[in-house]
Amino acid sequence: MFPVLRDFRHLINENRRFSRCIILFVLGTSLLFTTYKNFRIVFSKGLVILAGVLLFFGSTNLLQAQRYFSGRNEFGLTAGLSNYYGDLSSGSSFEFNAKHFHPSYGIFQKYNFSSYFSLRNQISFLEISGSSKEIPGLAYQNLNFKSKIYEFAPLVEFNLHPFGTNIRDGWATPYVLTGLTFFRFNPTKIDNEDVRLRNLNTEGQKKSYSLFQASLPLGVGIKAMSPPERGKGSVIVGFEILWRKTFTDNLDDVNSEYGDYKTMKENQGLSSAENGHAQVSQGNPALASGTMRGDTHLKDWYYFIGFSLSYRFTPLICR
Repeated sequence: MFPVLRDFRHLINENRRFSRCIILFVLGTSLLFTTYKNFRIVFSKGLVILAGVLLFFGSTNLLQAQRYFSGRNEFGLTAGLSNYYGDLSSGSSFEFNAKHFHPSYGIFQKYNFSSYFSLRNQISFLEISGSSKEIPGLAYQNLNFKSKIYEFAPLVEFNLHPFGTNIRDGWATPYVLTGLTFFRFNPTKIDNEDVRLRNLNTEGQKKSYSLFQASLPLGVGIKAMSPPERGKGSVIVGFEILWRKTFTDNLDDVNSEYGDYKTMKENQGLSSAENGHAQVSQGNPALASGTMRGDTHLKDWYYFIGFSLSYRFTPLICR
């Protein structure tokens, strides 16, 4: 206790240093509630209270470490490749899966509560695809799809080592990501985007699935930061892998079993029947109703592998 009081008295005596730190705390608090106002749909009041507590206790470092800098607000982008895991992917064949990687990118805003915890709000565009063509035992199905995914994700980022909030922190760290994502998808044929598979009810179902879904993101990464300078920000470069575990089995429009070809043709039209029983376009017969078309126990995943580049604003350094 006494060393803390001694440090506090030392800061009081050094008016200029103490004033800078007080201004920094006020600016940080204002920024927190401004962020809450702008993103009130995402934040809950409980989260803001928790963030306030973290900011309060984090500010005690100002009384213990005179070499503190305010690297709190951060903006950046991501760029890399996306893919998916589901009924039309081959988990055992990298060569096959490699054909279905697509360029993907995103932008994000991050608020660093401490040297360990950050809240990251991200908007991403991803693309996925798959085909039964090279899956052993399933080539006869002749099924394929591709889909664009538009995603919003409030994420929590946890650094495994102290990183970048205090001048004494390290300048590189591995980290983990989790949170909740909300996304929209719309599967089409690979060779014809005008064929929107969801609208065709390709398994003979009476009610189609929703194109708006949620998923649980799980990610790991590593990042490094350029040394901060007085009155200047810092550039952060990272590499990460972020998986999304969805609650739907319809990213690829393959879920359970084949519907009756004749009934589908009569009730839903020829396009529905032919895309549901895609093997008929190769001269093969329609399969019996109830034949397995997809694995109902396997929910779909999609994932991103790539780099992040961000700028952390550092308007003030207390020394």
